[in-house]
Amino acid sequence: MKPTAATEQRIAQVGAALAQALGERVVCIAVYGSAASDEFSPAHSDVNLLLVLRDVSFADLRLIGITLTREAGKDLRFASPLVLTPSFLLDARDSFPIELDDIRERHRILAGTDVLADLRVTAESLREQAEREARGKLLRLRALVIQRPPDEHLCQALASLAAVLGIIERALLHAHLGARHRGQALFDAIEKHASIKLRALPRLEAIRENLESWPAGADLDDLLAVALREVEALVQFIDDQGH
Repeated sequence: MKPTAATEQRIAQVGAALAQALGERVVCIAVYGSAASDEFSPAHSDVNLLLVLRDVSFADLRLIGITLTREAGKDLRFASPLVLTPSFLLDARDSFPIELDDIRERHRILAGTDVLADLRVTAESLREQAEREARGKLLRLRALVIQRPPDEHLCQALASLAAVLGIIERALLHAHLGARHRGQALFDAIEKHASIKLRALPRLEAIRENLESWPAGADLDDLLAVALREVEALVQFIDDQGH
């Protein structure tokens, strides 16, 4: 869901406080991710901030931490912000293409100049990182099968994996098709182009959005098994695109 007007106002207040504290060192302060889109979930979503400063000093980092602690309050969860320089932002395009492409697509400026709107990454760098990330998530799923933690811990792990896989899938489609999809349209596009029938990943997304409840016991194992097969197929599809 889209953040409420009250939530957006609180985020704007925090951004203004950071801008005032940092003064002329600020190039850009932005909120990005779910809090800058219609995918915000008060129960699950953190507020992600990006600060681009002319230089990043130890004192500035401490000042950011102090300001966030004082201003953020307890009504929202602010993740530790990304703090970088303009040169770092440009140089990181081949290292973190998925993250930077997602930030470019989903951000809102709180202070300074929008240095993110024209940020571009290559399709191949997106595909390469998508493969690395998807393979890592596949290994994590296999480890969960081996370890089989208690239901509560397994649910938390699956929710976290589902959130990251959604970003990987969007990056993959952008790299492969130049297309942008979200929600059910994203799953439909993956099914069409990867010849994968998705059941677990859409269900995990529905659970994260509180549209369904978590299964337990053997039913949770079944969900884990299907998710494992789907991620295996996704990894194979990503790999095929590189040949």
